[in-house]
Amino acid sequence: MLVSYLFVGGMAGGAYVISALADLLGKGKYRVLSKSGAYLSVLSILAGLVLLVVDLGRFNVDLLSPLNAYIHFPTSIMSFGTWTITVFMMVALLTSILWIFNGSTIVRKTLEVVGLVLGGTTAAYTGLLLAFSRGVHFWNTPFLPWLFIVSGSLTGLAMALILIPIVAKLVPSFSMDFKELFDDTRKFTDLLSTSMRYVVILIALELGLAVVELLVGGIYIDILEAGMIFTFAAYLIIGLVIPLGIAYYIGQQKMINEMSMSTMLSMGSFVLILVGGFLLRYVVLITGQLIA
Repeated sequence: MLVSYLFVGGMAGGAYVISALADLLGKGKYRVLSKSGAYLSVLSILAGLVLLVVDLGRFNVDLLSPLNAYIHFPTSIMSFGTWTITVFMMVALLTSILWIFNGSTIVRKTLEVVGLVLGGTTAAYTGLLLAFSRGVHFWNTPFLPWLFIVSGSLTGLAMALILIPIVAKLVPSFSMDFKELFDDTRKFTDLLSTSMRYVVILIALELGLAVVELLVGGIYIDILEAGMIFTFAAYLIIGLVIPLGIAYYIGQQKMINEMSMSTMLSMGSFVLILVGGFLLRYVVLITGQLIA
């Protein structure tokens, strides 16, 4: 459950960052993607909090004990993260409400500016939490929070794009513009094509950070000793290399007359990215515990 918490928590922050940037810089072109990212951020952060509280089992000890995490701000990294996530959740929820009810654009964009910082911090926090852990040199690296920020943004973008056809097909009445976009094959394909450029950039950044972690941080020795080398290799291949290859193939083939094939390949690559994001956190968390 902790691995799942790290995964959905990072995705929540990353999804909001993608949502805010799409709205603030997209000039209305990526309205549906922005909505999808905002909704996803709320769902993900709530799921993450449930996973965390259930895993800790604090309610079995004292119903109000989780509130203790708020009282040591800013000296405790736990309190810092708790306050950050709480405020971020409120901002994400308000943004989503404004999208649902077509609220004030000025208020929404003001919230998004604030949410950019909070979303990025939330995505980084899971890495910071591990980096501040005492006695586990595997986690004590300055690169880990940055790796989690990029991975959170990548998985957030991938899941936000996957969510569009899900909403369009399963609950079209919730947001008709999701259905309108998905039914317009060319527009949806154009969105995927544009998004794929940013997917490639994020994959390249994550690959670079992973290599830096391996070589500069020297974590490959710990991964070998923990017996996690094949899982780490699966993360690199499934979550980064194959999606990068798919993006290159789609770009080279220019599948203008094969839009359905392009969509299926894109969606397949997004699923692989999600799997890779989960594997990354699994390797990081389990390896740190095994060698501690």
